[in-house]
Amino acid sequence: MAYAGRSGSDPIARTNEVYQGTLTVLLTVYGPESYQIRTLQQVAEQAFFKYPTNTVYAENLTTHVLGTLRNLKAEIDGGVIGSLQKRLTGEVLTDFIQLARATVDESEGRGKNVAAVLAAAAYEDTIRRMGAAFAGVMGRNDLDEVIGALKKAGVLQSPQLGIAVSYLKFRNDALHADWDKIELPSVHSVLAFVEQLLLKYFG
Repeated sequence: MAYAGRSGSDPIARTNEVYQGTLTVLLTVYGPESYQIRTLQQVAEQAFFKYPTNTVYAENLTTHVLGTLRNLKAEIDGGVIGSLQKRLTGEVLTDFIQLARATVDESEGRGKNVAAVLAAAAYEDTIRRMGAAFAGVMGRNDLDEVIGALKKAGVLQSPQLGIAVSYLKFRNDALHADWDKIELPSVHSVLAFVEQLLLKYFG
C-alpha cells in the first residue's frame, strides 16, 4: 500500500520506499502469508490514518520498520529462522543497499539509523555468504571468526581484510542502536565496501 497522496509527499515517499523494501525482505525470509508482513502492513495503515502530518506519520512508521529489521536480525543471530545465506539472494542484498542509500541523506530524524541497520545487515550477510562459499564456515560463528577463516583461506587480504575487521564495530553499534557512535560517512563507507565485495565475489 502506498500513501503518497498527502500534500508535501517527500517524507512519505522516502518512508514508503523503505517500507516497501522491508516488505520485500520479509517476503523473502518469512513468506507471503507471514505474521511479520501482516503486522507491518497493519502498522502502516494505522499510522497513515492516525497521524495528521507527514512528519509524524513518517517518524512513526520508520520506527516500526527499524524495529522489524532489528527483530529480523535478532532471529537470524539466534538461529530461529536458519541461515540468512540460505534465504536471502544477492538481489535482496542489493535491495538492502538501495534502501540504505534511499534513506542515508536523511540526516534529520531516523533516516541515518535505518540506513545504518540496513548497511550492517548487508555487511554481515555478505561476510557470512563469503565464509560459507569460500571458507567452509556454515554455522553461526562469530563474525570475527568468519573473517579469520576468510583470511586463512586467502580470500580476504590487505587492504580488504583490515577494512572488514574495522567494520565489525559499525555492525555492533548499528544492531545495538548506539546511534551516537555512528556517523553518516561511516554508512556510506560500509555500503561502498559491501558493493565491492558483492561485485567481486558474487557478481
